Amino acid sequence: MQQPGRPGGRSALLAALLAGLFVALAVVAHTAANGTTVDHVVLSWLIEHRHGWLTTVAIVITTAGSPVAVALLAVLAAGLLWWRRSSPIPGVVIVATLAAATATSTLTKAVVGAHRPPESVQLVLEVDPSFPSGHVTGTMALVGIIAVVVGRNRGTGTRLALACAVMTATIAVALTRLYLGVHWLTDVCGGVLLGGVAVILGASALTAVTRSHRGQAGRRAESATTTGPRVA
Repeated sequence: MQQPGRPGGRSALLAALLAGLFVALAVVAHTAANGTTVDHVVLSWLIEHRHGWLTTVAIVITTAGSPVAVALLAVLAAGLLWWRRSSPIPGVVIVATLAAATATSTLTKAVVGAHRPPESVQLVLEVDPSFPSGHVTGTMALVGIIAVVVGRNRGTGTRLALACAVMTATIAVALTRLYLGVHWLTDVCGGVLLGGVAVILGASALTAVTRSHRGQAGRRAESATTTGPRVA
C-alpha cells in the first residue's frame, strides 16, 4: 500500500484533491444551470473587449483544441513515440488518457446538464451541455500526458519548460472558449481540473506499466542465463 509520503501517495492525494474540486464545481454548475454571477461578469467583460483580429485568432486556437483535432494529435503523437522509442507503451498511455478524459467529460455534461451562454453572444454556435469544457479537458489531458512522457528522466529545466508549455496551451484554449461566448468560467475551470486528474492517473499508469514491463524483461533475461547450456 502506498504511503502519502511517497511519490505515488502524493500523486494519489493530488488526484483526489483535484477530483473533489471538480465535483464541487459540477455541483455549482448544476445548481446555477445558467452560470454563476462571476461567470456572467467575466463573459460581459470579454464581450465588451471583442475585436475582429482577436476573434480570428480565437477561432484558430479553439479549432486546434477541438475534440477531433486533439484526437488526431494523440494518434500522431502515439505513432511518433512508438517509432522513436520502439515501444507502444507511451503511445497507448497517451491515447488512453485522452479517451478517459473525453469520456468522463461527455458523461459529466449529460449528468450536470448546465446550459451554455445565450446563442446571441456566441461567436461559434454550440448547443450541447456546458460543464465541463471538452476543449479544455482534451487539451489539458493530451498536452499534459505528452509532457509527462517526454519529460521522463529529463532535467528540472526541461520539465519546467514542458510544464509552462502545458499551462500556455491550456490557458490559450480556455480563454478562446470564454471569448467566443460558448462557455462559462466555471466550465473551463472544470476542464482544467478534469484534465489534470487524467494526466496524474495517466502518469501513474505509465510508471506502473513501465516497471512491470522492465521486471518481466529482467526475469526473462535471468531465466535465459540460468537455464542456458553449460559447457563442460
